[in-house]
Amino acid sequence: MDKQVLDSLTAMLWPVGDGQATQQVYWLLDGARDPQIASLVKSGDLDYECLFAGELHPRLQAAAPYLVHLKPESPGTALLLNLGWGQAWGVLALAPSEVPLGQLRLHFKKFLRVRTEDGKELAFRFYDPRVLTVYLPTCTAAEFTVFLGPASRLYAEFDTGQGVRVFRPDATGIWARDYRLGDAVCRTIDSKEVS
Repeated sequence: MDKQVLDSLTAMLWPVGDGQATQQVYWLLDGARDPQIASLVKSGDLDYECLFAGELHPRLQAAAPYLVHLKPESPGTALLLNLGWGQAWGVLALAPSEVPLGQLRLHFKKFLRVRTEDGKELAFRFYDPRVLTVYLPTCTAAEFTVFLGPASRLYAEFDTGQGVRVFRPDATGIWARDYRLGDAVCRTIDSKEVS
């Protein structure tokens, strides 16, 4: 990954370091996107939890979604961002420092399945940035608040990692803004626009 892009992303995620008063950064990684994700997460120096519960078959374990707590000075963070940013490996979630990894996992786990209008249950891969950027603009303010839960904002890459779309709540619903990494703000969208 381009160093300028990663430097820009890192500055956006950790503007004042990783102290107790700052937001914590988590990456919801989609193990199905790359066979090395699960082993990188498990062998690294970062705290993580699988969104799937119970004993998993090795193939399912390899393709499962993982919630990983990223830390700015960690070699594991650098490795994951270098390998995965721009590859649609997942979406980033920021949460207040008092929200533990386990609480965030339990919250996002609730959205792994959705029911269609005809009652059919389907897997919902919301942690894929290509899915999230289509889904969130269709949400009402109340739906977005429920989806966000204890997280304060979500980041989804676009344009093979050259850009990032930030979603957070505001008084009118969903605030979303695109950033070209290394550049200034590209544009702002409202909750009704689907790109």
